[in-house]
Amino acid sequence: MKRTVVMIILVLLIAGVWFWPHQQTGLRLIVMAAHSGSMAGRDAAMVQTLRRTLQRVTESDVVVEMVDSLLSRDDMQSRFDEILAQGPVAAVMGCGDSSCVRQVLPVLEKSDLVLLYPGSSEGLINSRHVIHLGVVANQYLFPAVSWVRQNLGGRIQFLGTESARSAMLLRLISRQLLVTRDAQIVASDFMSNIEQLPSIIDKIKYFKADVLVTDACEWMFDRSFNHALKKTGVKLFSLCVDQNPPNDVDMYFISHYFENPHNQEIHRLKADWGDELDGLIILSELSANWLGEAFNRGLTTDNRSLLDFVLGRNALTAGGAITVDHAFQGTWHTLYIAQVRNNEQRLLWISNAAIRPVMFPGLEAPSDWQHNLTIYWRNAGGLWRATTVGER
Repeated sequence: MKRTVVMIILVLLIAGVWFWPHQQTGLRLIVMAAHSGSMAGRDAAMVQTLRRTLQRVTESDVVVEMVDSLLSRDDMQSRFDEILAQGPVAAVMGCGDSSCVRQVLPVLEKSDLVLLYPGSSEGLINSRHVIHLGVVANQYLFPAVSWVRQNLGGRIQFLGTESARSAMLLRLISRQLLVTRDAQIVASDFMSNIEQLPSIIDKIKYFKADVLVTDACEWMFDRSFNHALKKTGVKLFSLCVDQNPPNDVDMYFISHYFENPHNQEIHRLKADWGDELDGLIILSELSANWLGEAFNRGLTTDNRSLLDFVLGRNALTAGGAITVDHAFQGTWHTLYIAQVRNNEQRLLWISNAAIRPVMFPGLEAPSDWQHNLTIYWRNAGGLWRATTVGER
């Protein structure tokens, strides 16, 4: 009798444990974004895209721990330590540009976390802690300079911001892409504040460049900046591949996104997010989809599982088909060159196929590139971007 009672109790206990409703553990992640300055608006749209996509894909509680990408490295490490002391996180997402990636990279390596980065960069990032979904320099800079030489002229003036990205892009252009007599850099500037604009305008008039190639992405939506450049009459070509130029400017640009009416992904995204699509929004949505899918499969518990899940994956995005490279060099992309004029965009060139990413392109070895990056970082006082831009 006693044995029977004991057996019944054990059966009930086992059944209770088995059928008792378990509370599903939610997805916890860190999101990097600028909290101030002209890039805050860009990053706010990126964060909103990540949040909404993860909530839809996981159907679970999503806990987002925000970290300001403008923090110093020490403050960023302290913020990560504070977050991780409260429990593990599945991954790190966000970063609107490569300056943020370079700032957080040592923290990622120390904390053994992976960043799903949706933005573009100058390349030159060698880490298993970054899944680079955006385009790198060999994919957009090389075809852009070639097209500019053939269609806009060989006298090129370069305008960047005080950042490692702009410095390395100019090094690629001047030392590897313009080594023939039919093209040259006639002048170059790195704009760190609006007070420099008059001298830049004077150089445009003095050197009479055929085209101003600009990587001044932080200033793209500054009205005084655009108005001053428009008055010079110089042709403008933008290397800001993640951002669509304002519709009220006359500008050529290269991007991995162009609005193809036959691409159904564009119609789906516009239904969800409205008309304000750009490269950063598209790949932010993709990265959130992949992280949510990995979470649903239980693959976000360690870096190796997440990396294996993403490497070699294909996807049809609003910018076209992409593939994450097996060699972890980045992601294969189709590139477009277009012109915005009179509030309309016109497609001028498209790559024949998706372009393979090369993280360390050209004639210099990875160690040489890393050496030059370190020199820039030291000369800039430990900053990867020293540009000061006000609110948009």
